[in-house]
Amino acid sequence: MQFPDDKLVWGNESQTLIRNTKITYPVVYMGDYKYDHEENMGSHLAVDIKVPLGTPVHAIANGKVVKVAMISSGFGHHIVIEHQGVPDPDNPGQRTTLYSCYDHLSDINVVEGQNVIKGELIALSGSTGTSTTPHLHFQIDRDSAPWHPYWPFTSAEASSAGLNFFSAVNAGLGSSIARTDTVNPMRFVTQNMGAYSVASANDTSVPQSGSTTNANTTPKPDPVVVASNTTNTTTSDTQTQPVTNTQAQTETETETVAPPQPSTDDAALFSYKITGDGVALVGSSISLVVTDEKDQVSKLSDSDTIQASIDGEGTLIKKVFTKSDFVNGTLKLYVKSDKVGTANVMIGKSAYQVSFVDTVKPVSSFRIEADGTFQDNIVENVKIIALDDTGSLAAAVNFSGFVEIKATQGEADIQPNFIRKEDFRGGTATIKVIGHGSEPIVLRAQNGALVGVSEKIQPENSMVFTDVKPSSPNYEAIKYLKDNGISSGYKDGTFKPSQTVNRAEALKMLMLAFNEGALNSNSNSNFKDVNKSAWYAKTINEAVEKGIASGYKDGTFKPEQTVNRAEYLKLLLKSTNIEASSTITKPYDDVALTDWFAPFAFLANKMNLLQPAKTFRPADGMTRAGVAETIYRLKMIQVNNWVTYSK
Repeated sequence: MQFPDDKLVWGNESQTLIRNTKITYPVVYMGDYKYDHEENMGSHLAVDIKVPLGTPVHAIANGKVVKVAMISSGFGHHIVIEHQGVPDPDNPGQRTTLYSCYDHLSDINVVEGQNVIKGELIALSGSTGTSTTPHLHFQIDRDSAPWHPYWPFTSAEASSAGLNFFSAVNAGLGSSIARTDTVNPMRFVTQNMGAYSVASANDTSVPQSGSTTNANTTPKPDPVVVASNTTNTTTSDTQTQPVTNTQAQTETETETVAPPQPSTDDAALFSYKITGDGVALVGSSISLVVTDEKDQVSKLSDSDTIQASIDGEGTLIKKVFTKSDFVNGTLKLYVKSDKVGTANVMIGKSAYQVSFVDTVKPVSSFRIEADGTFQDNIVENVKIIALDDTGSLAAAVNFSGFVEIKATQGEADIQPNFIRKEDFRGGTATIKVIGHGSEPIVLRAQNGALVGVSEKIQPENSMVFTDVKPSSPNYEAIKYLKDNGISSGYKDGTFKPSQTVNRAEALKMLMLAFNEGALNSNSNSNFKDVNKSAWYAKTINEAVEKGIASGYKDGTFKPEQTVNRAEYLKLLLKSTNIEASSTITKPYDDVALTDWFAPFAFLANKMNLLQPAKTFRPADGMTRAGVAETIYRLKMIQVNNWVTYSK
């Protein structure tokens, strides 16, 4: 930073770091706006960090958010976090209270009263308030400062001295009190970067690595680690040691993450009912109603937070909530977009899709979609699709009254048999139809002059497989596998849903389901236990080539070894190129955050890939019905552009 500017030579690669550092940190602690990068030359009591708009901003230490402000002047959108019991930078060995301040932000992801953990994402950088360029104004105040973020002079004091804001900083106005009530923020951060930050929900101290806790301080747990390279490892995709429910192998590298939260109180995995319009005009905002039908929020503490997010086009007006935001079990999410597109709004593990359009064409007719067959007395899903005058999907429905659905031929129970415009999401509504008898069924949807008639829905006289009843919870998934050529079952007409799957069988179904043009590999594997003429040889070769599976260190693949639930989830997600996040919470009662498969179990729970349960049972063998269900749910997510499975 102190390298003379006039000695910099453009094109000298050895000076690249110097130039970039000077650009990134244009104003230093107690510096000025002359960009001389010298401390104690002014009264700027923070460090300005020049970064692009939307750069993630993370908390520097455990603490409690004591201020969230969104103003158009001064510090702009900013956050203040109180840190109790942190190392005193001026008195080694002693503890003090400091306040970290993050200013000129664009988006804020926390609320006042929220406890945060070191490294937690709290905001995105911006250029709000008194700011000439996108940057983060980062300062640390002492407890002695009369307010936070502190500033060493007022506009009246600067005016009395014949100075404007910038010239007052350059002149060092108030610099002595600024040094008393603040600390050098970068020095404090670099001195404590190695300190672990795992703490309980009510503990905001930051113990240094190797330090002892005060007598009145709750001892800190060991740092929690998870695998950081779970999707790109050099070890076998199925560990050579058996999986246990308490202590499993980790991968080669680890990183610290947030401490586990009780599975019963984990807001990230709560399920809600979300209702509202599925279509909105660009530039306008709509509200979605989130209902906590299971009374999950009552289990949270007052300071616990519930995060909402959005994938695709659009923004959420507010993203972070507490239990107090729920009124009579409901809260509202406000969504807005300035662009045409689709937004997947997610809160907990529930999602809702909103389409933003620039024009709204009136509905002119309906199309009824069914799979073409029905089983006697078995529920079938049927879609009622609104069309505009061109025959295209009418994303926004604007008719009045009800659409009546009835069977004009055959016998069927229809639930519901009247639907409103509010029942359409993205131009499509779904009804349940239970057919009876052996006569084909024809359905008719009508709202005044708006009419739609289905093709004949034929009775299906034989079951998909002799051992899979239509009432089976996995019937729809198993039927999907057969209809799409993923599994034809056994020669005797059975599917054997409860039979466990070996590594080769699981890979073949996954490759057929998610890898177009798979099973065409001409390369030969070098696995000692894979015969080149075996039915699964090409499957294994293709999976290895694509990086989906690997063998064991002893040169074997163990194709006929039963694949357990933990191993299978990893194969499933790698088959679809879905990467598991290393930032997770406890997904099931029997999964520890230190288990190598924890990120996969968390993602499977978050996406509803498995049937609901409190336990994961990672060591259990994966059944054929379980494989069918996960493939079907993931396919539905892909086809419908969902972020989580919703039946």
